[in-house]
Amino acid sequence: MTAPLTAQRHRRIIDVHLLLIRDSQVLLSLRQGGYASGQWQVPSGHLEAGEPTDHGTVREGWEEIGVRVDPDHLELAHVIDHRAPGEDPRFGIFYRAHSWEGEPYNAEPDKCGGISWFPINDPPDHTVPYHAAALRHICTGRFSSKCGW
Repeated sequence: MTAPLTAQRHRRIIDVHLLLIRDSQVLLSLRQGGYASGQWQVPSGHLEAGEPTDHGTVREGWEEIGVRVDPDHLELAHVIDHRAPGEDPRFGIFYRAHSWEGEPYNAEPDKCGGISWFPINDPPDHTVPYHAAALRHICTGRFSSKCGW
C-alpha cells in the first residue's frame, strides 16, 4: 500500500536584523561583495540551525558591529516576507535593542565597507530594498509586511 501524496512543508531561510536607534537615527552597514554590494543595510545575518531568533540577532550584532546585547533587551519591531530577483524567498525578523554594551564599529571589514548613522525615516537611496521597506513600516508602526512578491 502506498502512502498518499502530501505537500512538503515549506522551508525558508530566516534572516535576523539588529536595529540600533539613537536620537532618531538608525545604524546601517555598507555591504561589500556578494549580494547587494554597495548598498546600506541594517546589521543582519542568517539564523543558524537550532538557534532562537533573538539569540541569532545578538550573535550577529557581536559578529558584525562588536556590540553586546542582552536578548531580554530586544523588542520585536517588524517581520517581512521578502524575495529578491533570482533568490529564494526569505523571512526577515527585525529586533530593536533598547540598550547595548560597546560602541558599534565595523567588526567585519572583509564583508562591510563601513557603518554610519542615518535618520530612521530617511535611509539612503542605495539601501537594500527590503531593509528600506522594513524601516518605512517600522516608522509607521506596522509590524509585518511583504517585499518583492
